[in-house]
Amino acid sequence: MNDIHKINLSPSQSDLRTIKNWLSEENEKFNEGFYCNWDIIEYSFHRNELISFELNKEIIGFLVWSQYDFYIEIDIMEIHYSQRNKGLGKLFFEKVSDALKEKKALALKLFCRPRNSEHFWEKMGFMKFPIRGYSESDLTFYKPLIEVSKMTEKPRSLNKLELWDVDPYQSTKKEARWCWDLEMDNEKLIKPIIQPCNINWNVRWTKDGKILKEDKVKYFSRDNSIEFCPFMYVEKLSE
Repeated sequence: MNDIHKINLSPSQSDLRTIKNWLSEENEKFNEGFYCNWDIIEYSFHRNELISFELNKEIIGFLVWSQYDFYIEIDIMEIHYSQRNKGLGKLFFEKVSDALKEKKALALKLFCRPRNSEHFWEKMGFMKFPIRGYSESDLTFYKPLIEVSKMTEKPRSLNKLELWDVDPYQSTKKEARWCWDLEMDNEKLIKPIIQPCNINWNVRWTKDGKILKEDKVKYFSRDNSIEFCPFMYVEKLSE
């Protein structure tokens, strides 16, 4: 019989007890896992922000998430210790990712813990946050849930958006850190831009070789804000 894998967006109280039991067992046997975060897991269950992963109706994984206006944060994800190194983490994440797209979030964010899981998240397409000048771990990652404009090192056109990792008064001393060629349909970008940033960083819009707008991310566009902390999100540009 073929294995049947599925996710459950609304686990039962019995499912929660099953997760608690194997987390407790993992903690006792190996002194690792997320049993120490049980209060968070239980709280998320009551907020309907817990997803379980089943193999032939047996729970072998779970994920805890939190929703914000713009993005969803993955707080905890774990596969049962007896089921690891079988490709199940990748399968679980792919199923969860598809489900979370239905929540209308545009990106995923997470803090990579334990540190040795960094390689897994990179394989899942996550990218590291840049250093933003906040008290933020170097293991903070993100992944767009929609198709976005790709960054370029050398813009091909005279229409571009540039972002510096410094305040405007410092931007004259260095080149932009990130740059995107702009493909637009009237005022709307064909593909939007999603980029973690500091709200005080300098952003510049050049059209037909002429600088149209330049300011801090938080002041750049008052009518169509591009600030969705901790991200810059650009889907429309107007003069």
